[in-house]
Amino acid sequence: MALYMTQKMSSGLLAAITYYRKQQNEHPSHAESGAFTSAAVSHYATTNNIDESDVESGKYQKCQGVPNGGLTQAI
Repeated sequence: MALYMTQKMSSGLLAAITYYRKQQNEHPSHAESGAFTSAAVSHYATTNNIDESDVESGKYQKCQGVPNGGLTQAI
């Protein structure tokens, strides 16, 4: 089974999006997880036409399945 990093992004009353990306291995490096979070923040900000500083990052999780329910986005 493929493993994924997941993290929810939100801002105020805007709809939250859960982002996910396939992990390269069972223990993602700080560089890999940091790049994932940065990409998710950037995508959410661009999608909603807001500043990246207005994006609220949810809890980062590793070794997850593909999220379902709500808005999801692979990055």
